[in-house]
This record gives sequence, structure tokens and C-alpha cells, in this order.
Amino acid sequence: MNGWMRRFGTFAVAMFALVAATAASAAFPDRPVKLVVPFAPGATTDILARMLAERLSAQWGQPVVVENKAGAGSLLGADFVAKSAPDGYTVLFGSESLSLLPHLQDMPFDWRTDLKMVSQVGSLPILLLTTGKRPDLSTFADLIAFAKANKGKLNFGTPGAATVHHLTIEMFSRAAGIQMTHVPYKGAGPALSDLIAGHIEVMPGAEPSAKSHINAGTVKALAVFAPQRLPGLPNVPTSREAGVPFEMSFWWGVMVPGRTPPEIVQQIGAATMSAIRDPEMKRKMTEAGVTAIGGTADEFEAFFRGQFDGWAGVLQGLGLKAK
Repeated sequence: MNGWMRRFGTFAVAMFALVAATAASAAFPDRPVKLVVPFAPGATTDILARMLAERLSAQWGQPVVVENKAGAGSLLGADFVAKSAPDGYTVLFGSESLSLLPHLQDMPFDWRTDLKMVSQVGSLPILLLTTGKRPDLSTFADLIAFAKANKGKLNFGTPGAATVHHLTIEMFSRAAGIQMTHVPYKGAGPALSDLIAGHIEVMPGAEPSAKSHINAGTVKALAVFAPQRLPGLPNVPTSREAGVPFEMSFWWGVMVPGRTPPEIVQQIGAATMSAIRDPEMKRKMTEAGVTAIGGTADEFEAFFRGQFDGWAGVLQGLGLKAK
């Protein structure tokens, strides 16, 4: 009898846990959700995250609050989410930088176990931007000619050292046969402000955050690192057209703490894909040059692992030592 009672007690506890988990997932979300952006306000990542937050909030009937936690090339925000409660109420709007950073430094978390990929949101080719304060750098050819004649005298800004932005310009510079000096910032927004002011001459950028400044003439887009021109910037040549074959894109995706229940992951993923398919959001993404992706958690995980593996070859090609 005692053995039967013990078995029944174990079964009852397991059933109670299952019912509780099911009820929790069915009620999700029943309070505000925090969407952490690991870059400064005003950056493309921030703009897209706010678009997504607006549509998730409309679907869930709960506020989705964007919280910017910039620093360490997106590591501060990612670490915050990785160590948050795995309940779906703290979500990361992650980017390509998280597939690079583990190659370059000791991480405060392990992306394989401490983060769970939910759904890839989209990708966007990188622009080569210059300041409107330098009329002598009005074209791609101007930039290359000046950089070759003045080694290291052009300053390029990025959201931080060893970020994808930083390595993009290093790879481009190697392909173009030039050398520029790196100036790291705490986020793309501050770097863009200094580009507009003329404190730096060059930075990698993206259409959503740069287009209004391009239209105003305070920033110039000299090339796009893509196989085709962007529909929203049809007069900006590809770098291949301009004489330097080179391609590189930003990408973004939704991630949660690693131990988040599968049911919650599935719900956040489904809501994310629904938001991406929303005609208004899709129109805005297309206008900004962003290719909407969506996809399942497994698909995003496979993509992320491919990106992670690819950076090892890139670092070796640049002669940079991975940790």
C-alpha cells in the first residue's frame, strides 16, 4: 500500500506540474513583456524592435516595452536576457553580433544553453556611409582615392570594437586595399550623430536609421554591400558596381532565456511570424530595405550555428586571433 501511495503521489505531482505549465502557457502573456534591444536608441535594431513590439502588443493585448541596454557590442543586453527568468516575459531582439562575440572574448553566458532562438525577423544589406561635411568624399571613387593617398587618416565609427560593424569595414578595407582608423562608440546612434557632425568620416549603416539623413544631405551613402541595389535607395550603387566586390548584411531575430518552456517559445515564435506577415509591417520593412524572414525556432537555430561557424573563417582571413 505504501508503495502504491508513493507511486500515486509522484504521479499526482507530475500531473500538477504539467497542468500548471499548460495553464501558464495558455495564459501567456498576462502582464507586460520586456523586449530588450542591446543597442542604443535610434539604431536600426531599435527601429525594427519597436515596429515588432507595437504589433506584438496589439496581438497580445499587453504592453511590449522596449528597453535599450547598449554596450560591449550587444553583450550587455544579451547577458541580461540570458540570466533573466525563463518565463517569456524578457525577450531579446538579438543580432548578428551574437554569433561573432564568442570567437573574440570570454562570454558571461553560453549561447548554446543560455539563449533559445525563437524566430529570425529579417536581414538588411550594410551601407557604406560618409559625412556630408566632406564634399571631397562625395563618391565611392573619392573615398578610395583619398584613403589610398592618406593611409589611416579617415576615421570610421562603429557601435564598438570587434562588432560586426567593425569587422565589416575591416574586411571591406582589405578588399579595397585601403586602411582607415577605427573609432568605437557605445551604439550606432552616437556614431551616426558624430558622422553627421563631421567628427568621423565613415561608418557602416543601414537604410532605416540613415535614410532621412541621406535625404537631408547630412550623410551620403556611397555604396551598398549587396548583390543588388536597394529599392529605397536606387541611386546608391552596389560596391561591386563601384569597383570592389563585397557583400555583408545585418540580421535580427527574437531570442529568450535558454530554459524557457517550449510552449512559450512556440507562442512567441508564432506571434513574431504573424507580426512579420502583417501587411503594414511588411510594407515598412520592404521600404526600409529589410527582407522579412520569419521561420521556426529550429530554422533560426540552424542559421545561427552556420553564422557562428562562418565567423571563424572570417577572423582567420583577417589575420585576427580568435580566443
